[in-house]
Amino acid sequence: MATQALFDIGNVILEPSPTFTRLKDKPRAWVPLLVLVLLTLGVTFWYVSTLDFAWFREHMLATQGHVKPEERAALEHFLTPKTMMWSSGAGAVLGTPLVCALVALYYLLAGKVMGTGIGYGKWFGFVVWTSIPRLLALPLSALQIVTSGGRLAPEDMNMVSLNYLLLHLPMSSPWFGFATNLDLTSLWAIALAVIGLKAWTGRSTGACVTVAVLPYALIYGIWAAKIAFLG
Repeated sequence: MATQALFDIGNVILEPSPTFTRLKDKPRAWVPLLVLVLLTLGVTFWYVSTLDFAWFREHMLATQGHVKPEERAALEHFLTPKTMMWSSGAGAVLGTPLVCALVALYYLLAGKVMGTGIGYGKWFGFVVWTSIPRLLALPLSALQIVTSGGRLAPEDMNMVSLNYLLLHLPMSSPWFGFATNLDLTSLWAIALAVIGLKAWTGRSTGACVTVAVLPYALIYGIWAAKIAFLG
């Protein structure tokens, strides 16, 4: 079963509709979740272990504008390989399952509205499988690490983000976080969710698009409104 799940990581990209149909009975989410966590953890640790921390601290301080001596000392104390390893590791190991769990709760509620009767565990698996496009960005991050000579800014790790591809905003911009988080893998995940929802619920394309897009529209819409009106 684990072998089939490994093949399905490729199948969900190449043949998403029949793959989601097959996964409806047994999503087997732990295999793709483990792959997502371990590969993200590996690339993150590789990035931190090769980072030129003297350059990195100056880069981060430069984005803060004028910094008081005590604030500079606090930031330098925090930006160490050890703290970076722990914070990045916690983000990969705990953050990925937590986000999947929260999104699965949304799909559980949406499924009840659509009258599907699908339980929370299967929706958790559904969310994990729709997250597979994130794996495709990792080789590009590895390429950045190899060619950077240890001087790779965190914002340049994701080569498919809106900021890296088009906007090139500095970290001091209020739109920086928004543009860095919105990337092509998110759009791909939405497309997979639409295909998966059609396979699992049999509902219309319009209904599936609405359910798949709604959480992104709410999160990024509220985020954009906050920046636009409050800075």
